[in-house]
Amino acid sequence: MRFPLHSRPQSGAWASPPATAIRYSLFTIHYQNAFTVLELVMVIGVLSVLLAIILPTIKTVRAAALRRQAAAEATALAQAAIRYKTEYGFWPGQVQLSSSSASDGTVKLNADTHSDVKNDGYTLPCIAYGNRDFLTNLKSEDNKGNDISHRILRLYDDNTDGRLLYQAFSTVGDSPSVPYPSNPLNPKAIPFLPLQNEHDHRTVDYRDPWNQSYVLIMGLNPHEVFTYELKDSVGAVIATHSVSNHIAFAFSRGSPADRGTNYIYSAGVTP
Repeated sequence: MRFPLHSRPQSGAWASPPATAIRYSLFTIHYQNAFTVLELVMVIGVLSVLLAIILPTIKTVRAAALRRQAAAEATALAQAAIRYKTEYGFWPGQVQLSSSSASDGTVKLNADTHSDVKNDGYTLPCIAYGNRDFLTNLKSEDNKGNDISHRILRLYDDNTDGRLLYQAFSTVGDSPSVPYPSNPLNPKAIPFLPLQNEHDHRTVDYRDPWNQSYVLIMGLNPHEVFTYELKDSVGAVIATHSVSNHIAFAFSRGSPADRGTNYIYSAGVTP
């Protein structure tokens, strides 16, 4: 039996809703997917609260990670200095090249050539490397309470003497292109530290996570123990340490935001 065209059942794949139903359906879907101004304000408010909670946590975690990195690097620096002393018999920075070039391969003692050293008949207490402003405030006393600050051999990070420290750790000399490419300050080419710019003796360096110089203190006197006061920028004592000929320690002054109150020391040091 055949049905007239206009009376065939409208079902299955052939079924089509009336035009009014299509319009109503589209309108309904469009209305349900829209956000009101109140809903948008609520979403923005919730996101703001979540960010206010999460961002400080991320900042704290990152700061802690940087401090752990600085502690590990300070420890590596102090251990490198001790290894160097064990290997060559003197601290890095205690000797320097005999000439401005490494081409002749000879070295000489650095102590008598440093402008801050006074030859008053006493043994130098220590070598201190770091920022000029910090080292200026470094105070030292011997085991009798005498002030010996003026006899500290200071190697500032902003001049040639300061570069001697990391030049001693470097595995190369002036440049691979010079006639004497090996380093007289490290003739065995021992890789003591993962240095920055090691290929260039003029810029070789080792910086903390905040791109600042580490402070490294190395004892020179084989018979006495000296006490050092570490001070902040306003002269307040941060910590005191004892250093002998067999001890070296390093530290980072930390983030500029809390510098002077939260130094980060190498392993084995108790502020």
